Amino acid sequence: MFLIDSSAWVEYLRPGGSAKVKRRVREVLEKDEATTCGIVVVEILRGAKDDRMFATLKETLLSLPIIPMNDEVIERAAHWGYTLDRKGKTVPTTDLLIAAGASGKAVVLHVDSDFEIIGSLGLKQEKLALS
Repeated sequence: MFLIDSSAWVEYLRPGGSAKVKRRVREVLEKDEATTCGIVVVEILRGAKDDRMFATLKETLLSLPIIPMNDEVIERAAHWGYTLDRKGKTVPTTDLLIAAGASGKAVVLHVDSDFEIIGSLGLKQEKLALS
């Protein structure tokens, strides 16, 4: 399974977005290997241009399996954040939660270098090239 991060979704949805990103996201979707989490849903839906796009994106995203943000995920995200902070590497809390949710369940598919940093703690991730 692949948890498609907001960074990849945004690139996929942009009319002028990277062909490589579009191809890889489409491949994951067509193979029914995509999953999501609440944070990604919120990040994508809040960027909708209008009510119609909001409804379409909501239907698409909520049709995917959703990884729950339970106590285990929150604890893992907090620990990873603590560990990375002590190494002088700060990443956004949202990315920590997304990564912690995916951990052991899915590979994070992204174009955001913060997931590479979190990857140093064992997160399985795939960074997509924009070119």
